Amino acid sequence: MDVVDIWVNLVTEQSAAQFLGDPANAHIPGYLGGDGSRGVGVEGLLATMDSNGVATGILCPGLGVGQGAAKSLAIADEHGGRLLVAGGLADPSRPTDNVRAIHDLAAHPRFAAVRVMPLATQVPTNHALHYPVYAACEELGIPVAINVGIPGPRVRSRVQHPELLEDVMIDFPELVIIGAHMGHPYEELLMNYMRKWPNLYLSCTAYAPKYMDPALVRFMNTDRYRGRVLWGSDEPWFPMGRSIQEARALPLDEEAMALFLGGTARRLLDRTC
Repeated sequence: MDVVDIWVNLVTEQSAAQFLGDPANAHIPGYLGGDGSRGVGVEGLLATMDSNGVATGILCPGLGVGQGAAKSLAIADEHGGRLLVAGGLADPSRPTDNVRAIHDLAAHPRFAAVRVMPLATQVPTNHALHYPVYAACEELGIPVAINVGIPGPRVRSRVQHPELLEDVMIDFPELVIIGAHMGHPYEELLMNYMRKWPNLYLSCTAYAPKYMDPALVRFMNTDRYRGRVLWGSDEPWFPMGRSIQEARALPLDEEAMALFLGGTARRLLDRTC
């Protein structure tokens, strides 16, 4: 089975310390069940992927100049077929620079997506600062992964309430959107949105699959909506091994499981195919 982890991270001890030094994030490793204090290099990440049967991982560096996207693409080139890159939007206040970066990065076939993380920037999903990014991604055919639901860090949650997605879906009807980090506790709302909007998907990144809403799991197993939820871990913050083990234990038929673990991600995010 082709397995794609749509959210993995390269972490140095220094970057982990900086992340955990933020009071809003201090409880995150315990909350997620991982050991976020350790460094994770390329070879360690690939070894973890191999041990868990993961063919491809999608790295999530920052989008802008000097924030790691170009370096991550070079790493992905060195390990052909194993890694793709999604650029995280760290500073929405510079939309022109962000659009230029997206156009530059999109020229590389291993650039898979743009991540919008309202919890980190506290800029709402439907804010005007995000609209040039959405327009560029719609034009280029690059999916956007947007964090939804109540986040782990102790920050304002309303900036990524799933209701804010509706403005984006109306204004950018051809944009592929992946709701990141499960969207809990709004799974019922997100299922209704996915029924209404064919370009909306959801992912279980940074969320324990064994706690997925049973109604959502049934939704994933239907003939009409299978393939609308994607698997990902957020390694090392949420350990890949735990996430894939719990994912494989879900009561999905073979086709639905294959789409969940990698089939949909390969179709939407792998531009090298």
